[in-house]
Amino acid sequence: MPKPKGIEHPKQLFVEGRDAEAFFYPFLENMQVSGIQIQNYGGITELGPFLKQFVLGPQYKQLPVSSIGIIRDAEQNPRDAFKSVCSALEKAGLSIPRAPLVPTKKRPKVCVYILPDEKSSGMIETLLLRAVSGDPAFGCIDEYLECVAQATGVEPKPRDKARFLTFLASRPDIKPLTGFAARAGYLEFSNSAYNHLKKFILSL
Repeated sequence: MPKPKGIEHPKQLFVEGRDAEAFFYPFLENMQVSGIQIQNYGGITELGPFLKQFVLGPQYKQLPVSSIGIIRDAEQNPRDAFKSVCSALEKAGLSIPRAPLVPTKKRPKVCVYILPDEKSSGMIETLLLRAVSGDPAFGCIDEYLECVAQATGVEPKPRDKARFLTFLASRPDIKPLTGFAARAGYLEFSNSAYNHLKKFILSL
């Protein structure tokens, strides 16, 4: 499990895994948002222990944390994902929001975002695919994966991660990692698919 970084900003954004961390640095830069520190808590089962370590650290009591944003993948069930985040918050002694995108009033303010949105199953790649769905290469993705499945008898999983990596393979200069692809301008940050996520970031 990753260890919490030393607190540098009063606004803390907790994200799931290195791919998400690599995505959110250029995403915040594109939004021209500063003063938010990104913390990578690892996998979904590591959020609880990570939050405990964070609040028990000496800096947490010494330096004021005004808000905490937590982002995680919905996977199969966005409702269960939100419940899991709330359980982790409760065990860490932090306030629990009544719903995704609804911040708590107690300090530090806590707000949760379930990817791709609060109602759909999926992950960060699901959201990224929505943003690039108008690209000419997009229609080739499923055709390629179906060809692979028929030829090998194996369907790549998770599906949206495979679809997203296939999309990146269609670029003139292949950037197989999310962070590099984001900085190369492949992820269409201006797309309306990111509107709710941007609103969440601005609410911290």
